[in-house]
Amino acid sequence: MKIDLKSGVPIYMQIVEQVKTSALFGRYRNGDRLPPVRELAMELRINPNTVAKAYQILKDEGIIDSRPGGGNFISLQQQNSGAMRETMLSGELKNIIDKADALGITRERLAEIFKQLSEEMQ
Repeated sequence: MKIDLKSGVPIYMQIVEQVKTSALFGRYRNGDRLPPVRELAMELRINPNTVAKAYQILKDEGIIDSRPGGGNFISLQQQNSGAMRETMLSGELKNIIDKADALGITRERLAEIFKQLSEEMQ
């Protein structure tokens, strides 16, 4: 796991996104144990409270399950993974729309570009 201090994204959110991405792409599988809070905090050289906050968000979203005395485990259910994929993709598309807006590219032109790229990739 890597943290980018210059990204402008809060560290705890970077951890949340990296765990989600790792779970969706198979780096973490259902039942895998995440590093303990203190261990990950030491590895990343951040405050343990930051890791704990990220783990709490992941727990609230149903991505991990916390077992007292046992640690934190991926508990990605099939129904969650489809919704997570769509949420992640929606976030990426919003970023692209924001970039297009900043570059002065209209939504209509953006849709044309997307359609053209989609056809080229078939």
